[in-house]
Amino acid sequence: MKNFFKGLTVITLALLIFPAVPWMIGAVSSQETVPAAAEITVQKSGAEDDENDEKNAETKPITEVRVYDEATRREIVLTAEEYVASALAAQLSPDCDPELLKAQAVLMYTYILRRMADEAESPTPELYGCLVSTDRSKYPTMLLGDEETLDLSAYRKIAKEVEGVYCAYAGEPIAVAYCRSAGSSTESAKTVLGVDVPYLKEAATYEPDEFYTTVAYTSEEVFARLTTSPDGYILLGDPDGWIKIKDAAANGYVKEVYLDSRFIVSGSEVSRLLNLPSARFTFRYSKATDRFTFTVSGSGSLCGMSQRGAAVMASQGKSYREILEHYFDGVEIVEADGD
Repeated sequence: MKNFFKGLTVITLALLIFPAVPWMIGAVSSQETVPAAAEITVQKSGAEDDENDEKNAETKPITEVRVYDEATRREIVLTAEEYVASALAAQLSPDCDPELLKAQAVLMYTYILRRMADEAESPTPELYGCLVSTDRSKYPTMLLGDEETLDLSAYRKIAKEVEGVYCAYAGEPIAVAYCRSAGSSTESAKTVLGVDVPYLKEAATYEPDEFYTTVAYTSEEVFARLTTSPDGYILLGDPDGWIKIKDAAANGYVKEVYLDSRFIVSGSEVSRLLNLPSARFTFRYSKATDRFTFTVSGSGSLCGMSQRGAAVMASQGKSYREILEHYFDGVEIVEADGD
């Protein structure tokens, strides 16, 4: 059996990370502006491992999570429960359905298990021995603070209920992917990353409607954002010709974009540079107002679990296990071996 993790290259797609503000999914309007989110870590498949090794492999429960604080340049040590609770608090309201909260808690625990395996194989120098940092551009946002100013009791309760539970594929913790909203269907890893990950396929979300956001920029703002990016996309001539969609899926997901007819850039990169909620967008440019107006569907990577869709499933009586098994094809929901 192929092992999709051991000894293989890690590819990280960091779009925009959740802001550190809890939100109520049920209260989100289909027109409300919400930042994009989610970090996806995936690995290329290829190596054949001994099947017996895979069966005998054990995933030990996490006792602590070391976080590098970028502000103080010091290490913060959390229990697994504290990490999951702080990550939940940054993403979901405590009033969300408990099954949605449990599903997200399992994903955060799975994420940190995957980080532990990745760091053991190839340590990240700027983490100084930690698993994650407070850098929101690279790692999921956490709410950190003392108990007097930050009440995480509701989140701790959820974390305790699913303690040690994680999503596995081929005996290993999966690469975690989630977003706020993905419209009628999530996107596959093949569409988003160009890498075929067996458990990250398209899945129906059951969201009640499309989640649209409108974002507008003047040509000066677009010029500034694109030309000051690390790749320095210099835009010349009439703004009307600066952005052209080269390739898009039938559902509107933008795969490639022409910038100034000279550069071919992925839709996800353009959405990141322009701070759009997702890469499923259309746009128009008005010379009269000198303004680019983007209409964006969904929020986040559009890959993995849609929190908005998971909320619907939970309201229909689905368990967190059923939710996760729906969004991640062929995974097992297992518990870390504490022996």
